[in-house]
Amino acid sequence: MMILRKIAAALFCTFALAFVAGATATVSAQEMTYEEYKVKLAGYESRTAEARRALAACKEGGDKLRAEIAGIDGQVAQVNSEVYELLGTNQAGIDAYLAELTRIEARLMGLLNMSEEALFEKRDEIDSIEARVAELKMDNKANLPDAAQKLANIDQLLERVKARMPRKRIKQYTVVRGDNLWNIAKKPSIYSDPYLWPRIYVENKAKIKNPDMIYPNWTLNVPFGVDLNQHLVVGGQSLSSIAGMVYKDPTKWHRLLKANQSQILEGNLIFPAQVLDVPAN
Repeated sequence: MMILRKIAAALFCTFALAFVAGATATVSAQEMTYEEYKVKLAGYESRTAEARRALAACKEGGDKLRAEIAGIDGQVAQVNSEVYELLGTNQAGIDAYLAELTRIEARLMGLLNMSEEALFEKRDEIDSIEARVAELKMDNKANLPDAAQKLANIDQLLERVKARMPRKRIKQYTVVRGDNLWNIAKKPSIYSDPYLWPRIYVENKAKIKNPDMIYPNWTLNVPFGVDLNQHLVVGGQSLSSIAGMVYKDPTKWHRLLKANQSQILEGNLIFPAQVLDVPAN
């Protein structure tokens, strides 16, 4: 507030000088006596002297104001230095961090405007963005007000994008000569993983009587993703490890077993590409 008052005083000085200059430049067009002229001249000289004194005072105040601003700039620089030290970065690092958050915001807005079919094809990118955001939140720079606001907005955008993401999608594939389920699953346009061939088999059991025998020109349904409250088994998983993921408690594996007894036939063995029902916790 004190600095604002001093700035106002400086502005007043400027207007005062302008007034004196205008008054001095204005010469009366009316005829006057010599005595009247001396009286007016004395008045102008008095105003000029007063304005000069005011100008000197303003200059002194301006010098003090500049000194105070320089002192404040020094304090700000010191505070910034301490902040950089706490965050383990510098202004360039902060700018780069905020710029990355801005790019993520923009990309999520773009994904949000896609059709559901196009959005489904971007599921790996969405997973990658979500993982990267989790990493960025671990950075000390996430505590900066601007960063915290951007991260909060990113969280909302991610939730909106994921809410629009179809849980399961079927893509049709036409069998060509020499195809088998192993090679189809291996294709980059399908799963890029031959061990996921049982997914195609299970989805097309009404047509495929023997998984070793498929024929050219057959149209197969290839599932991607799983429905809500389902889990796709991948290599190395067990019922207990899946229960640890979905229930945060490995001892609840028996709930998965009970819900999927029709496809878990030998002990508690499960296999890659199985789709298990996951009862609500």
